[in-house]
Amino acid sequence: MKTLSKTRERFYWDRLRADVEKWCRGCHACGARKGPKTRTKGRLQRYNVGAPFERMALDILGPFPVTTNDNRYVLVLMDYFTKWPEAIPIPDQEASTVAEELVRSWISCYGVPMILHSDQGKNFNSALFTELCKLL
Repeated sequence: MKTLSKTRERFYWDRLRADVEKWCRGCHACGARKGPKTRTKGRLQRYNVGAPFERMALDILGPFPVTTNDNRYVLVLMDYFTKWPEAIPIPDQEASTVAEELVRSWISCYGVPMILHSDQGKNFNSALFTELCKLL
């Protein structure tokens, strides 16, 4: 702590360290310069999944090197109940591409899930993807 070392260069008294720490904690300028404290993480919560393919997680991995089919990304889908994974190569992260592959590769095979869980990326929060979810 810089303040403590500079104070020790010029002064000495019993409990110097405790007094300097207390003063620094109460100093408005020090607190403003230091910034906000780290946020505590939320507690883990249980979730209930009643049936296979009821709740599904999806995310996009990449970019990877371009394949011979011009794909750079992978759309990853997983069922919460069975832990069944699907990895679908896609050329880009556009909402239209993601929505099309979701319908073609998952919904047409396993049906419409009740809950879609994503990291709320741009492609999952787009108007197109929102409209797709309403239609399903």
